[in-house]
Amino acid sequence: MAGLAKLKTPVHIITGFLGSGKTTLIHSLIEQKPVDEKWAILVNEFGQIGIDQAMFDARDDIVIKGLPGGCLCCQLAFVLQAALVNLLARSKPDRVIIEPSGLGHPAGLLDLLRGEAFHDVVDVHDIIATLDPAD
Repeated sequence: MAGLAKLKTPVHIITGFLGSGKTTLIHSLIEQKPVDEKWAILVNEFGQIGIDQAMFDARDDIVIKGLPGGCLCCQLAFVLQAALVNLLARSKPDRVIIEPSGLGHPAGLLDLLRGEAFHDVVDVHDIIATLDPAD
């Protein structure tokens, strides 16, 4: 079983309310990314235009996939599942970071990632919640 865990792609979820610093944290993590790793980042924007996706610089070692138009935690669960399967198969990232919209609750996302479809494929490592102390 220990060998199977190493085959799973680590997934990190960065959640928090709108404007709490999720994208800023991801930028900081990218600056510290090991040179030999390829990362995939799924960014969910509630609106139709993915503002956060446009903020990331184009890089060969990072694949950015925007999922606009709804909440990953409920409305876009099927879209997320298809996007993640496609991303894992085509890009073969060493690590995946998922930034759900600040409007949703991550419980549905966790259920999906820990469910039958991804049980043997991904390993949820961290769930990081950002907050704005001014709020």
